Amino acid sequence: MKKILLFVLLSIYSYCASLDINILYLEQKIKKPPALSNVIEEPTDSGLKGLELAIIGSNKTAKFFNRKYHVQKAISFDKNELIQTFEKFVKEGNSFVILNVEDELLQKLSDLNRNVILINSTNTSTYFRQNVCNNNLLHTTASDAMLYDGLIQFFIKRNWKEWLLIKGTNKEDERIVTAIKRAAKRFGGKIVEEKTWDFNTDIRRKAQSEMPSFTQGKDHDVVLVADYFDDFGEFLYFNTWRPRPIAGTSGLTPTPWHKVIEAWGAAQLHSRFEKYASRWMNEKDYTTWVAAQIVVTAVSKTNSIDVKSNLDFLYSDKFDLGAYMGRKLTFRPYNGQLRFPIPLIHPKALVSTSPQLGFLHPVTDLDTLGIAKYEMKCKK
Repeated sequence: MKKILLFVLLSIYSYCASLDINILYLEQKIKKPPALSNVIEEPTDSGLKGLELAIIGSNKTAKFFNRKYHVQKAISFDKNELIQTFEKFVKEGNSFVILNVEDELLQKLSDLNRNVILINSTNTSTYFRQNVCNNNLLHTTASDAMLYDGLIQFFIKRNWKEWLLIKGTNKEDERIVTAIKRAAKRFGGKIVEEKTWDFNTDIRRKAQSEMPSFTQGKDHDVVLVADYFDDFGEFLYFNTWRPRPIAGTSGLTPTPWHKVIEAWGAAQLHSRFEKYASRWMNEKDYTTWVAAQIVVTAVSKTNSIDVKSNLDFLYSDKFDLGAYMGRKLTFRPYNGQLRFPIPLIHPKALVSTSPQLGFLHPVTDLDTLGIAKYEMKCKK
């Protein structure tokens, strides 16, 4: 039996032409504003470790088909340096670029070249799912619209429909507020009061006295928080004027991935990652791991690095990806967004997963999360 299996593998190996697949990973480092408290820092290699794990695993089987995946990394604060690396990579005839970059650079790169497959694995801006219709731009992380549609569905299902919204002053906070208000309008919730946390003092020693008075106002079911950089949100717990749940960027949080997700084989993925990276797998690691798996899946089917052939496959009904989410993942053809469920977690448990039961869609209930086709501002 072993001899037969070896013969089959050798036959496949000899049949397949040798194929080297180069993947460029571009990561833009940013200078974050000073934290007002001692927050737990995000690992400096978020995203990259997920990509590396995926490629190591894929190369173990790819060798039997005479294929090999190579990763080229470019990590910098300098946008021009990243652009130059990108242009050089594409000119050399390569086809796959995984992006961990901010809005301005993502827009620039998507405009530079259409003859390459760009996979945005970390940027959650809804703008790129609604206003940028480049066929070659794919998204493997959730948009803000997907995340907060998932969260608001949960509150509508629980009949907690009136909310106090507390927001910060950063543009990222405003982006989250936009997503929350869109979801409220879409599913029938109401923001009864909106407050802006614009204090720049150290809240750690004053939370118990400051937060109760700050959160006084109209009655509400939930306190929603838009605090991208964790300046104040974590100090709302048990310090609000009324005893209410906290949700948003603190408390009950929508996220593509978390350590507490264990079903559908996820525990095995966590175990492999922790053995490799010596830390937990976070959402950027996961969505970048997914991006690499998409490249591997496409090339495995097309046996080619041709951009058109791979895009045609990825947008077709022949493509789906098993990614430890309990659902097969596919792309929305109108904006390149990967469909997947949204886990709702607190730091030590998975509370629920959206879409919630009862939210229906003519194609798939996963399309109740995020930008719908009728909301597109452009067409592919």
